[in-house]
Amino acid sequence: MFKRSSLWRGLTLVFSLLLAISLMAGSILETYRTSVDAFFNTRSQLTVTEVDETGEAWSYVSKFKTAKEAFEGLKEFAIRESQETVALLKNDGNALPLTKDAKITMLGVRSYAPVYGSSGGSITDGNATVQIFDCFTERGFQLNPETLAAYEAFFADKEWTKPQFGGGILPAYAEISAYNDPCELTMDELKALNPDFQSKYTEYGDAAIVVVSRVGGEGGAYYPGEEGLAEGVHTVNGNILSLSDEEMAMIEEAKANFDKVIVLVNATNPMEIANLKDDPDIDAIVWIGFPGAYGFYGVADVLNGTVSPSAHLGDVMAKNSALAPAMANYGNIPWTNAADFAADANVNSYLIEAEGIYAGYRYYETRYADIVLGNGGAEAKAGTYANADGTVATEDGTWDYANEVVYPFGYGLSYTTFEQTLDSVTIADDKKTATVTVTVKNTGDVAGKEVVQVYANPPYTKGGIEKASANLVGFAKTDLLQPGQSQTVTVDWVAQDMASYDWNDANANGYTGYELEAGNYVITARSNSHDVKLSETYTVAAGMNCTTDYITGNEIESLFVDDFTSVNDSLLSGMISRATGLTQPAPASKTDREISDDTLATLDGQYSYRSYMDQGYEEWFVNEDGIPSTWTQAATRTEGEKAPISIMDMAGIDFSLKIEDGEVVQGDDEGSQKWEAFMNQLTWEEMASLVNNGGGVKAIDAVDVVGAGVNETPLQLSGGTLWACPPILAATFNLDLAEEVGVMMGNEALFKGCSYWQGNAMNIHRSPLSGRNVEYYSQDGVHGGKFAAAVVAGVTSKGVTCHIKHMVLNDQESYRDLNGGVSTWATEQVIREIYAKPFEYALKVGRSTGVMSSFNRIGLVNSQLNLAMHKLVRNEWSNRAIFETDAWQGTYCPLDLMVRQGDNQVLGAGTTLPDIGLEIGAWDADGNCVRVSDGAEGTFLSQTHYAAVRRSAQEILWNYANSSAVHNGYIGFEPCVLEFDSYAAQSLPISFGDVDIATITLADGAQLPEGFTMSDAGVVTSDGSLAEGEWTVDIKLNGIDGYITLGAQAVIRVVDALHVSTTSLKVGEAANVTVDAPYYAYESLVKVNPRFVSTVKHTDGTPVAQGEMQGFGGKTILPGTGDSVGGTLRIQNWYWKDASQVQGNNYDGLGALAFADIEATDARYLEMADVEAGNYYQAYLYEFCVSDEDAAKLAEYGLTAEKVMAPVTAYQGITYDYNSALAITGTPTKAGEVEITVTLQIPLVRGFGSRFPNNVHVGSPTATEVTRTFTLTIGE
Repeated sequence: MFKRSSLWRGLTLVFSLLLAISLMAGSILETYRTSVDAFFNTRSQLTVTEVDETGEAWSYVSKFKTAKEAFEGLKEFAIRESQETVALLKNDGNALPLTKDAKITMLGVRSYAPVYGSSGGSITDGNATVQIFDCFTERGFQLNPETLAAYEAFFADKEWTKPQFGGGILPAYAEISAYNDPCELTMDELKALNPDFQSKYTEYGDAAIVVVSRVGGEGGAYYPGEEGLAEGVHTVNGNILSLSDEEMAMIEEAKANFDKVIVLVNATNPMEIANLKDDPDIDAIVWIGFPGAYGFYGVADVLNGTVSPSAHLGDVMAKNSALAPAMANYGNIPWTNAADFAADANVNSYLIEAEGIYAGYRYYETRYADIVLGNGGAEAKAGTYANADGTVATEDGTWDYANEVVYPFGYGLSYTTFEQTLDSVTIADDKKTATVTVTVKNTGDVAGKEVVQVYANPPYTKGGIEKASANLVGFAKTDLLQPGQSQTVTVDWVAQDMASYDWNDANANGYTGYELEAGNYVITARSNSHDVKLSETYTVAAGMNCTTDYITGNEIESLFVDDFTSVNDSLLSGMISRATGLTQPAPASKTDREISDDTLATLDGQYSYRSYMDQGYEEWFVNEDGIPSTWTQAATRTEGEKAPISIMDMAGIDFSLKIEDGEVVQGDDEGSQKWEAFMNQLTWEEMASLVNNGGGVKAIDAVDVVGAGVNETPLQLSGGTLWACPPILAATFNLDLAEEVGVMMGNEALFKGCSYWQGNAMNIHRSPLSGRNVEYYSQDGVHGGKFAAAVVAGVTSKGVTCHIKHMVLNDQESYRDLNGGVSTWATEQVIREIYAKPFEYALKVGRSTGVMSSFNRIGLVNSQLNLAMHKLVRNEWSNRAIFETDAWQGTYCPLDLMVRQGDNQVLGAGTTLPDIGLEIGAWDADGNCVRVSDGAEGTFLSQTHYAAVRRSAQEILWNYANSSAVHNGYIGFEPCVLEFDSYAAQSLPISFGDVDIATITLADGAQLPEGFTMSDAGVVTSDGSLAEGEWTVDIKLNGIDGYITLGAQAVIRVVDALHVSTTSLKVGEAANVTVDAPYYAYESLVKVNPRFVSTVKHTDGTPVAQGEMQGFGGKTILPGTGDSVGGTLRIQNWYWKDASQVQGNNYDGLGALAFADIEATDARYLEMADVEAGNYYQAYLYEFCVSDEDAAKLAEYGLTAEKVMAPVTAYQGITYDYNSALAITGTPTKAGEVEITVTLQIPLVRGFGSRFPNNVHVGSPTATEVTRTFTLTIGE
């Protein structure tokens, strides 16, 4: 019927590892079945990546059965998610929660039009994003109509972009989306919009809620000081992340008129709100981030106490973000002498990560700890520290934690209180695993959830390996604890996470790599990065070098060295260090930033590349005899040609393939050999097309690769549900919830037909000012990494390839993608411990199957050309994720070099810039290699180019074979044959075995034969008007397993109503010919074509006079005159009481009776004895018969026609026999042909109401007969 591969999910098989850590103890959503709602014109799927006991793989399918169910399910989950994303920062006097019916006044332009997200859309019918005022009202709050009226008037002539399913637009007003101006309205403007603006303050005086916001998204950035402020904009401390004069005026309006003032911080960049924290007239501060399409329901649920807040900040909220160490090198830091070179020189900006590992909270906590312990750090130079009011100090002085930090990383309050008890700290397995158990008790009055944050403080030697004093190593969140309830939680991590990467042998022990140095490791459970609750010291008596990865077991080696070095003199001379008191790093000097001829040559060497530039010493170089002799490629491809091995056959099959010492080394295992056979089927051009055209997979019909597109947005699918943004998802500290988000996204991806998601962005929040922080989870690599891994695991469980991005050091939006990408300088310690950490978790634990490289350079080498990065992922972290570029701009990423270094495909099309796109060349069958240009007028065979492209193509196809794009192994279907009886009103379903199909529709331009219709469920109905014939109809199968759409055919065949099992017999062989009529089966309900309504006959065969018969809902004329016999009739033997009551007498109950399941207890029914005794005038029976003449014909050949009798049980267990078929039996005695006619007499009755007879004892008898003439052919 169809071809379907037995899919063993390779993602499960190949990626199975015995992990030493228990990163996610959560429950992934259960497996689901699905179908889709044609009304919404969408598709759904379900996903399971497990394998059952027989080894058969299950399929990827969606949780939802209909589009309506999906809409409601996604919304319900988004609301539940949002209830945990709200962080309570201040709650003086228990100002919160409010009563559920509180009468409140909303103030601030963002109280009417807050920021909902960064990019993407909402699954919607045109306006699915539920706006803040609607959410609050639905939750019971009563809102001041006069303030709302003013804001409504302001936005009356402005466009609210309504996200639509598939539209991919953000719900927002463009007029208030600037990065340098909060766009707050003044009181004068508001009163001009509505003179009654202040008139109902008293009536709606339970609380004033002021909303302040900052936007965020790709391409956006904030800047410190005056550079970041639009003309005329002034803020509290001179930075855009502090509140503007107009915002403060709105807060003052609230303070002057309301006893209770609540501020909602609608921003993902950490705001500078020390003045709000310190203001006694501001009762509560709530950080809500960007809550998504339905998130303000969750905000309302926190404000009214339906749930207790449980989120914790994923960033430090500093008094002055401009004083963060990262800000010393932020923004445009150009090469000093770039102008000395040609305008098209491949140069750009310059960025050093001089803060080193002391990013975010690590800087503040470590400097604080050193000051407390007397290790230095108190002295601060002018311009590098904050005054008490958050302004920048203009003179040398003393660094004070209280003047720097408003709210530390991990900070968050609850409506209840908790007590934590440290049960145990264990470091085991030769210092490879670590475990902390903590018992949490709710000691307050309301239910709530608590987060246990575990930090490690490693031993530090001044001048040795750089180490922060506070390093998050793990966390856990309790279930909902009722007052007095306790729960013990476990936090597990790899002890290697406490090791430090000694990139330059700082401790002079002759080793570079991860080291767990001897000394005291202080393990603490904290409320946040600053406030310690529990502490225990663990002593490592003897240090150890971590030479292998504790999860993958692979060797760890220094990678960002030599040609791929990530350090320079400018970085090393200005880098921050505990040895010097963590004083602010110096910006890269102009002298440091001068381009030398060697530097320019390195940069220009990445501008373009062709095979003739291969030198022979590169790691990816392949010698002339380095290609396996068993490799070959198909020379040509004819239209419609199918290769023997389908991509469906490759699911779950692993392989080994590498280049070593100038040779392609391919595994001799069965999987590698099968992949070789599969790849040998492809043409060179087909392989090249996979690399040269990214953003999914290009179709290759010959091997059933149907192609797959992509969807790119951060933590939502374009045109899909606008979830809570990543920073506030991470603020939940709930990994189970994050994995559920991933599963839900996977469901939605299948629903939308998406198999490749260019999302799950996870760079850290290096700078508080980066506009793209909204897409990234956290300031901390471990915190963000665990959330990235959880979301990846959820999405990947649905067979969706997740291109985690942007790897790596994509730390600012400005100047990152011009002329080859900003050159980013950082030590390997910083790269590994901070910036690559989220990707490490996503790839090693979440098992992401895709990576998007970043625009920037690492040192001088573009990330997309960086072999060191690919070695880290593929060799050390043991992941075969496919790499693709960020949006390809050509000039800094020639595809020939890209594919050699390990990126698999381009996000875009190499054909747009052919000079630097992939060189296709021409396949040379004689040389069994690709022939490319030699840089002049000739050509040569490039084994290196061949091997690089084939390897990349194979990795792309391996990923495809194990994703939802493979369509659960379905390739195509044999036509479904529907066999109808002639002139029979029948309905037959189109079916392809056990394949779950949501809807079946006609293909474009296809038509059914006249007299047939088809439902969305694929049920084809005949009106009974057609004689024999056959038609083939093209159809579309939509939502196979919930999401797959494939073409197929239905064959509609109309055959004689009398079925003959066979007409071919042989002399001397026993005959067994059966004639039956499935449509006209005894006791079935049928609709009868008018042409078959026959005359009612007397026992002697003479017709009964024409008259009226009582019919269901009316009268039917008999005998048949071509008039329709309406409704359905039951085929049953029927009897007449006497000759004078042939057709009954209306409702007198004296007419026709039948053998039936009589439902009324007082209904008359026939006793078999009466029938056998002949106590009725006539029986009109269901029977097959042949004429005496035809019976004689059969007898001449040794054959007889006999009635086949079968029992039927009627009312109260009465059983009688009826004639179910005609059997022609015997052993033919001679060859020849016998033409006979078989007649089926069909008695028909109809009851008025329920089954005949019924409570009014009325039956309406009629009859028909069907004949078929056929020829039996008897051979020798």
